[in-house]
Amino acid sequence: MSKELLLQQADVDALQNEEEEKEQTPMKDIDAEMQCPRCYDMMILSSDFDKLGYFCQEYNLSLFIN
Repeated sequence: MSKELLLQQADVDALQNEEEEKEQTPMKDIDAEMQCPRCYDMMILSSDFDKLGYFCQEYNLSLFIN
């Protein structure tokens, strides 16, 4: 193979490795608490089997993360 093809293949391999690492790393941008849009009190991070969301005890409000 030529040097250009080897370099292109190395670039493709590097991109695939980066994508795999992104899929394997957990989400780090999730805060443990956020402010409730209704009462401005703090909502607590909670989980419902396979969904993550925030829960406000005052209004019994749940906001789920996609």
